[in-house]
Amino acid sequence: MGEENELTRIYHIQYVRNSRAITVVWAIFTICFAILNIVAFIQPQWLGYTEKSLNAGYFGLYEVCTILTGGELSCDGDFLDFTTILNDSFRAASMLVGISALLFVIAIICLLLFFFLRASTVLKVCGWLQLLAGICMGIACIVYPSGWDDVKVQAVCGQQAGKYQLGWCEIRWAFILSIVLIFDAFILAILAFFLAAKQADILPKQQNEKPKKDSKDGFINGGFTAESFGRQSNVSSMQQNTSSDQSEVKAVFRSRTSSQGSKQGGSEYGEDIKL
Repeated sequence: MGEENELTRIYHIQYVRNSRAITVVWAIFTICFAILNIVAFIQPQWLGYTEKSLNAGYFGLYEVCTILTGGELSCDGDFLDFTTILNDSFRAASMLVGISALLFVIAIICLLLFFFLRASTVLKVCGWLQLLAGICMGIACIVYPSGWDDVKVQAVCGQQAGKYQLGWCEIRWAFILSIVLIFDAFILAILAFFLAAKQADILPKQQNEKPKKDSKDGFINGGFTAESFGRQSNVSSMQQNTSSDQSEVKAVFRSRTSSQGSKQGGSEYGEDIKL
């Protein structure tokens, strides 16, 4: 039993170390996701011109940028002023990507709860936040192309541009990054739920196990270990020493009483002879 408990303790230590390492990696990727989400939100590189385009320009979630004759970039649009955003599709996509970024920022703040709450609870909360963020990002990537039929988009991409039709434009890196972040968010959420489910402690389970019944020897005491056996052997040896000491005392007492009795008997025999 002592060896089994020692092996269980070693396995438990290794399990906790691996779980903590994976949790740290998950937290790092969560922070990276939030940064990339913010980058995709503020960059006007969702849709851009090509060599066949009528004009040079870029389109983001809420910004429209045109390249002037001198090579300067002029951008219009403000997220805080919805009237400056081209159409409702771009407004909805802007809101959804912004909510996704906000949810991941909240998830990062929730990492501080590891110092106050159980790890499984914190991981579940962060997992739900990441799942909602991934859903918001996915809906945003679906809604955004429905606004490509705008007049300003057609001024750059041509009359062929329409809902879910690129025309003479192409998808830029910010849009591709957002699509990648959808899968990243779902993977992080699944990993968070997996880590939360694996936070069960091994040792307390074995300590709380009921003693098993043996058909030959009755009940087996689960707490009977090498340490307790050593303590019991020490107690038994002390009891044996005490009993041996008591027997020696009794033997000495008997010898003394017998010697005293013999002396008294000799004295009485001498008195009888004198008489």
